[in-house]
Amino acid sequence: MFTTPFTQPQQMIEMWMKATQEHLGRMDKLAEQVQSMQGQAMERTKDAIDESARLMKESLSYATALSAEWRKVSLDATKKAAEMATPKA
Repeated sequence: MFTTPFTQPQQMIEMWMKATQEHLGRMDKLAEQVQSMQGQAMERTKDAIDESARLMKESLSYATALSAEWRKVSLDATKKAAEMATPKA
């Protein structure tokens, strides 16, 4: 009717210890993988921060150059308009 694969309690304890050791080994591997992935995520985050900073600096440089060019064009247009409005003698 009821059969048990364990004939003695020592067999159950041995199996339990073996299963526990195997589980601890898998947990160690999992912890190593998580640590590796966390390191990779940190590096990618640092790279993204550096790239964002570079893009912001480039945007600032571009906006400054564009503003300077716009002032130059505006000043030239104002001078030409003033020349056209001034009667020539």
